[in-house]
Amino acid sequence: LMAQRTVRQLREDVTARIGALAGWKESLVAPDNFGRDADLSSGTWFVVQVSETQDLRAYRGKPAEGVLVESTLIVRYSWRLSPRDMSGTYDNALDGEQAVINKLMVYDATWPLSYKFQFTRVTRETNDVGEWVVGAVEFRVVHTLPLQ
Repeated sequence: LMAQRTVRQLREDVTARIGALAGWKESLVAPDNFGRDADLSSGTWFVVQVSETQDLRAYRGKPAEGVLVESTLIVRYSWRLSPRDMSGTYDNALDGEQAVINKLMVYDATWPLSYKFQFTRVTRETNDVGEWVVGAVEFRVVHTLPLQ
């Protein structure tokens, strides 16, 4: 039987993993609003958003089995650019994206085997003032929701 995890548990599990990256701090803003604030403080901030969850089955599951679903999970981040080394710190932000991908795509004893992560895309832009890269690393996650 596959481990069953709620969407909240998925978000918490991913947040804990990204928060373990050196220098990454969880933002407390609502995920949809992340990056819209002009007054981001220094460092690397992130938030985990599960934007959509849908049933993968064509039939009604048994409560004990849970329901197999696919969620769209987005790790939104902001990376401070140094005025003295814009290009270098931009490259560091790209390394940061790669670290997120590596952290979520790895399968080890600390990661529930019921999660199947597929990297789908990453988008990024520099804000108008040129102080921040704001990006979104997106995954498809197949997992089992509990029904009881």
